[in-house]
Amino acid sequence: MSKFSALHQSIKIRLYLQFATSLATLTIMPFIAIYFSRLVGETITGILLISVIFSGIVGGLIGGYWSDQIGRKKLLIFSELGIGISFLAIAFMNSPWLVAPYISFGLFLVNMFCSGIFYPVSTAMIYDLVKKEERNYVFTAMYWITNLAVALGSITGAFLFEDYHFYLFIFVAIISIASSIITYLFIGETFIKEEPSVSAASPSILANYLNVMKDKTYMIFLIGSLLVFSLEGHLTNYIAIHLEKTMEQTTLFGSFTINGLNMVGILQAENTLLVVFTVAIVAWLVKNRTDGWKLLFGMGIYVIGYALLSYTNSPWILIGLMVFISIGELIYVPIHQGLLAELADGSYRSSYLALDSLAGQGQMIIAGAAVTIGGFVSPGIMSGTFFLFGLIGVCMMSYVMKEISKRGTQEKTNVQ
Repeated sequence: MSKFSALHQSIKIRLYLQFATSLATLTIMPFIAIYFSRLVGETITGILLISVIFSGIVGGLIGGYWSDQIGRKKLLIFSELGIGISFLAIAFMNSPWLVAPYISFGLFLVNMFCSGIFYPVSTAMIYDLVKKEERNYVFTAMYWITNLAVALGSITGAFLFEDYHFYLFIFVAIISIASSIITYLFIGETFIKEEPSVSAASPSILANYLNVMKDKTYMIFLIGSLLVFSLEGHLTNYIAIHLEKTMEQTTLFGSFTINGLNMVGILQAENTLLVVFTVAIVAWLVKNRTDGWKLLFGMGIYVIGYALLSYTNSPWILIGLMVFISIGELIYVPIHQGLLAELADGSYRSSYLALDSLAGQGQMIIAGAAVTIGGFVSPGIMSGTFFLFGLIGVCMMSYVMKEISKRGTQEKTNVQ
C-alpha cells in the first residue's frame, strides 16, 4: 500500500476509474453479439460487428495523433462523454418500450470510435506520469485491475444482461459520464507539445504514423508482441473447436461432467482466478530476477504452454498447463508494458500506443486464420506452428531488450 500511496495523484485516480469503467463495460460487451444476433440474425450481426471494430481502429489512430498535438485531457473528457452519451442513447433504443437494432448499431459505431480514442490517450496519460522505477508496480496493478474487472463484470452480466440490459446500459453510461467529470475536475494536463524553435506546421496524420513506423526497434517489438499475444486468441477459436471435436464427455472430481466447450470455459475462469489471486505471490518469487530474465522466461513458458494446450485434450493436463501459462503471463506482462513505455517515450507517445492497440485486431485475424487452416492440417502441425510463431516472437523481444539496453548505455555515456 505504501507504493500505491507514493504514486502521483492522477495515476491513482486513473487506476480507480479504469477499474470502474472496465467493470461496467464488461457487464454488457461480451453479450452484445449474442443479443443482436437474436434480433437481426448472425450474418448481419457479423457484418455490423466488423464495421464497429473498424470504427474503433479509426478512432484509435485519430485519437493517438491528436493526443500528441493538443494533449491528453481534452480528448479523454471528450471520449468518455461520447461513450457515456452513446450508451445512454443505446439504452433507450433497447428499452422496454422500444427496440431498434439498426439505430443501435449506428450508435455503437459512435461508441466504438470514442472507445478507440480513449485507449491510447488514457494509457499515454499514465505513461506521462509514471516514473521508471514505478513502472513494474503500476503495470502489474493495471493488469490485475483489468482481470478483476473481467471476472466481476462478466459474472454480473452473465446473470443480469438478458433480463436487465436496459438498466446495465444506463449503468455503463452513468459510470462513463461520471469518469469524464472526475477527470475534468481532478486531473491536470500531462502533455504539453514542445514548440519547435523554427515555426513549422504539424505533420499530417499519415506523416505522423509513417514517422513512428520508421522506428525499427518499435516495429520489431510490435510484430513480436503480436506473435506472442496471438496465442491467447486461439483459446476461444482453434483450441475451442479442437476440444469440442476431440474431447469426449468426461467426469471431474467423480461427479462433475464436462465436454470440450465446458473445458474452454473452465480454462478461461482458471486463468482469470490465477491472475487475480496469485499476482502478489508470483511478483515476490521473481522480485530478484532481472527484467530480461522475467520477460524471456515468462514468455517462454507462456508459448510452450499454449503450444501444448492446442494439442492435448486431457482435462487434467489442460488444467495443469493453464497454471504455467498464467504464471508466465504474470511474469512477463508488466515487463512488456515497461518496454512499451520505454519505446513510446517522447512527443509521439499516443501515436505509438495507437499502433500498439491495432495488435489486438491483428490477433483476431491470426485466430480466424488458424481456424480455417486447422480444418485442413493435423493438430500436431498446428501446435508446432503456434510454437514456432511464439518462439519467433520471443526472439524478437530478446532483440528489443538488447537494443533498449544499448540506448540506456549510450545515454549514460553522453551524460558523462
